[in-house]
Amino acid sequence: MDKDQPKKIVTAEEYQEARKHLLTQEKASTHLLQKLAETRRNLPMVRITNPARFKFDTLTGEKTLLDLFDNRKQLILYHFMLAPHEKVGCVGCSLCMDHIPPLGHLHSRDTSFAAVATASIEEIADFGERMGWEFPFYSSAKTHRAWEEAERNGEVITWKPGNGYFGLCSFFRDGDEVFHTYETSSRGLEIILSTYHLLDMTALGRQEVGNGMGMFRRLDEY
Repeated sequence: MDKDQPKKIVTAEEYQEARKHLLTQEKASTHLLQKLAETRRNLPMVRITNPARFKFDTLTGEKTLLDLFDNRKQLILYHFMLAPHEKVGCVGCSLCMDHIPPLGHLHSRDTSFAAVATASIEEIADFGERMGWEFPFYSSAKTHRAWEEAERNGEVITWKPGNGYFGLCSFFRDGDEVFHTYETSSRGLEIILSTYHLLDMTALGRQEVGNGMGMFRRLDEY
């Protein structure tokens, strides 16, 4: 038998019995995920002092952290690994961004989305166009410098933009006040990767060896 072929072959009746057992586990996991999501929503939040100091360059001018909400109540911000003078972005970050849904669905829930990187806005625009992405993608170089200055001054900021970091942050807006509500990185981002979840439904699964995400490529490199 080929090493990549599923090893166990059974009768239809045996399969149905095994499937029934797995279904019980799947249902239990959905209840656990619901409780986890509720706990995530109930996390305390941190007020962002002077959100106007965190600035982002766009092709149409400078925006502040507050501006990125686009008058909505919530903002999801993805920190993308694309540093100044780099021509291509991180493969893992690119994979994550390939899974961003049509933003109209988020907008219907009063939520905006944007990706940011410390590269120049021109470098970001070039790479975003190459990848065919249509979501807002801005330069956070100024925000990175503001964050570093705050850190030198002993200020604790719960979200981290900057070179060599990838992750997702969520924010809430109340008028002109901005609050940090959540962040995750590394394996925490798997929740947005529908490619992984689809592969998990197959016999061969994710087919990972070592750094599994590193086996992927940017879409135009396959």
